[in-house]
Formats: sequence, structure tokens, C-alpha cells
Amino acid sequence: MDALADKLSFYLETPWILSLGIFTLSIILTVVVRWSLGFILRTVAKKTKTDVDDILIRAAKNVVTYTFPVIGLMAALTPLALQTVIPQRMLFTLLAVLLMRGVINLINNLSKWLEKIPAKRTVSTMDEGLLPLLRKTLKTIVVILGVLIILGKWEIQIGPLVGALGIGGLAIALALNSSLANIFSGIQLILDRSINVGDKVKLESGDVGVVLDIGLRCTRIQTYDNEVISLPNSQLANAQVKNYTKPDATIRVAVNFGVAYGSDVTKVKQVVLDAIKQLDDIMLEPEPQVLFLNMNDFSLDMCARVWVDDYGKQFARKLEMTELVYNTLNESGIEIPFPTRTVYMKQ
Repeated sequence: MDALADKLSFYLETPWILSLGIFTLSIILTVVVRWSLGFILRTVAKKTKTDVDDILIRAAKNVVTYTFPVIGLMAALTPLALQTVIPQRMLFTLLAVLLMRGVINLINNLSKWLEKIPAKRTVSTMDEGLLPLLRKTLKTIVVILGVLIILGKWEIQIGPLVGALGIGGLAIALALNSSLANIFSGIQLILDRSINVGDKVKLESGDVGVVLDIGLRCTRIQTYDNEVISLPNSQLANAQVKNYTKPDATIRVAVNFGVAYGSDVTKVKQVVLDAIKQLDDIMLEPEPQVLFLNMNDFSLDMCARVWVDDYGKQFARKLEMTELVYNTLNESGIEIPFPTRTVYMKQ
């Protein structure tokens, strides 16, 4: 028994043997952890509906496969008591590069998953430009942080480099000020949901159209003359925009008209109301209305109103109702006035 203890003590006190044992233990640990993660992936992760856990577990398996042996090799160098720190620093650099690679692969896989699944549920193609931009930004940050950590391990002064990066980042931000403003304004439009693709909107300029796309830099609106207006997102986010689809797609159709003084207002209202109630494809609730609005200089101003269930029907119903009101007034013998002016001339 004592002989066995002495032999074991001899092996433990021999640096090369101890180093080999530590490295071998790291390989065994790598196999065990990798198998455990594979078991979790096969049993637990496949029971969930999302693929995120699969992506995370696969990324963890890859990181374990590549980094655990390097960590074991770094630990195995400790008993050797080397006179130089270069091997440790080289292994640390390799470990940092492997970790950066693992994180970058994880970012790529999550980005592809977002492009295939959640991005398809949004009403904007902004994801097509935003997701690659975010992916590249995150990968750049990971690489910069990794390089700085490696340089710090090699005892290279990184203070001047950090200052240079800060100045360079400020210069880039100033140069891309308008572009960044458009990007963040587009994100704000998406998050606020004040405007969505397919909405009918009216701009401050008076242009009316349907939103085709909320992109990374600008929003495109198609007018009813089949023209496309490209408006920078920063301008659209700060503009007053009338959205005809909010809070829902129902919209009121109004036709203003006037009748001559002396007309029976009650009769006019009833005649026009009976006529517009016969219109096709209008809503009965809220019910149609005919209102007496104002006594103008030469006419009694009135308004006929109906509701339709979709803003796309507004223009056609307005044209139809305008013609109907005019014909109804003529057929009923109700006078439609026109501007008149009496001129008195002094003899």
C-alpha cells in the first residue's frame, strides 16, 4: 500500500506527468459536458416550439468543444513553471479568438432565425435592412472588445487606442448624423405603430396615399395618381400626419350642399336622407345623417353624411353620393342657389 502511495506521489510530483493528467482531464470533461448538452438538446429542447433554445445549446456545445481543451492546456502549463509567459499569452489569445468566433456564430444564427420567423410577422420590410445592420454592429463590437482584451493581456497600452476609437466613433457619428436620425426615426415609427404598411395617410403637404414601405432610411407612399413619394423617416416622425385607418378602417363620407333661402329645411333633410339611405355598401350604424350647418350669404348650407366600413370605399361613395344629392334636389324641385350680387348705381 505504501509502495502504491509512493508511486502515486512520484507521478503527482513530476511536472510533465501532472500536466498531461490535467490536459487529459480537460478532454474527458469536454466529452462529458458536450454529451450532456447533446442529451438536453435531444430531450428538452425539442419539446419547445421555438428554435432559440436549440441555437443556444448548439452554440454552447461548439464553445465547449473548442475552448475546454485550450483552458485545460493553459492549466497544464502551470505545474511546468515555465520561465516565460509567452505560451500562456498565446493560449489566452487562442482562447479569446475561439470565444469571439463562438459569439459571432451565435449572432449569425439568431439573426437568421429572426429573419425567417418574427420578421415575417411585421408589416414593414425595415427588418430586411435593420437586422443585417444590427448583426454587423454586434459582430464589430465583439471583435473590438476581444482585440482590446487580447492587447491588455500582452500588456500593450490600450488607453491611446480607446481614445482614438472614441474620436473616430464621434467623427463617424457626426458624418452619419442624418442617416442615423432616419434609422432611429424608422425604428420609432415601427415601435409606435402610428403608421403601418397599407395605411391611408395624408401628409402636411396635402398629399394623400397608401404607405408602401417603411424602410431603413425613408418611407415610401403611393398616391392615388400612381406616384411614389419617398419621405425621410426623420421628417415623417416629426410631421403631423393624418392616418385614415386609425383607430379602425371605418370612415365617414360627407357631401356639402346648399339650398336656396325659403326652402323647407325639414323637407330637404328628409328627401336627401331617404335618398342616401338607398346607397349600396354603406353602414347602417352609425346611421346616415343630413345636417343643417349654416345660413350663408346666399344659401342654406347643409351636409349629408354616411359611414363606410373601409377607407378604400370613401372616394367612390363620395362621387356617387354627390351625384345622388344633386339629382334628388332637382327631382324634388328644390332650388340649388348660386352666388348672386346686387349692384346699386347712383344716378
